[in-house]
Amino acid sequence: MKTTRLLCALLAAGAAPLSPVPPVSASTGDGVHAVTFVDHAAGTRSAAYWTEHLMETATPLDTRLVRQAGPPAAYPMAGYTGGSRVVGALFLSNGTGRHYCTASVVGSAKRNLLITAAHCLYSPSGHAWNRNIVFVPKYSRGRRPYGTWPVWLMVADRRWIDHGDPDADVAFAAVQEIGGRRVADVVGADELLINTGYSNRVTVIGYPSRANNPSDRPIRCAALTSRQSDGQLRFDCGGFTGGTSGSPWIAEYDDQAQRGYVIGVIGGYQRGGDTDWRSYSPLFDDDIGHLAVTANDQA
Repeated sequence: MKTTRLLCALLAAGAAPLSPVPPVSASTGDGVHAVTFVDHAAGTRSAAYWTEHLMETATPLDTRLVRQAGPPAAYPMAGYTGGSRVVGALFLSNGTGRHYCTASVVGSAKRNLLITAAHCLYSPSGHAWNRNIVFVPKYSRGRRPYGTWPVWLMVADRRWIDHGDPDADVAFAAVQEIGGRRVADVVGADELLINTGYSNRVTVIGYPSRANNPSDRPIRCAALTSRQSDGQLRFDCGGFTGGTSGSPWIAEYDDQAQRGYVIGVIGGYQRGGDTDWRSYSPLFDDDIGHLAVTANDQA
């Protein structure tokens, strides 16, 4: 865990920015990572845009819309949960309409970062960042117990931006303050771990398709991860239909604190999987660590 400890120390202390922060509504990067900024006023409008009706009628961004014929009988099924303060629905719009993914708060010096799947923020095929993006921690049945947090910064790996590399389907976003408070001060945060290997026991919380989840509540499953390929993890648990892209894979999840250590997100191979019972994540390696540091520097 040597690299993991180094990463956490960098995020806690805060590193010098790679370059001066550019004007809002601009895009920049360091050649390895792409960074885009959203005007503060536009973010405020996004929070107002997402009425309860629009949230209730949004559709999953990803394509696992219906439950498949599985899972095999030996696999567990996700169950409904009261959710977690650090996990929420990520609402967004793009050229095909209004959609949602899942995201979670991740620890950083700036206390304002989210982690999710890169495909929830940027479409390589459309060559565009998504719009009107807001994070609703512990969203359930239309309720927003901890408010609506507009995204103002998005950071992704150039490998995802340029050609949709599944090993780089992880991204970070920073959200605006609400009432002078930062999101991690309100709900807490998972800590980010990298280089943990292929086998880990995790708790995964996400927001599945309403076609399979008419109660509009988050689901949860505990499972053991395994190796899919050199750059990909997988876990087997039924119920993770469309909408769960970006769901955090949380090791050592503490029910009372409602947080733990995030070691993966649903995404990567097949953008997270083409069935509801087998899900994938890019392996969190040094590249993910460097991406996190860039996001913290620019936030």
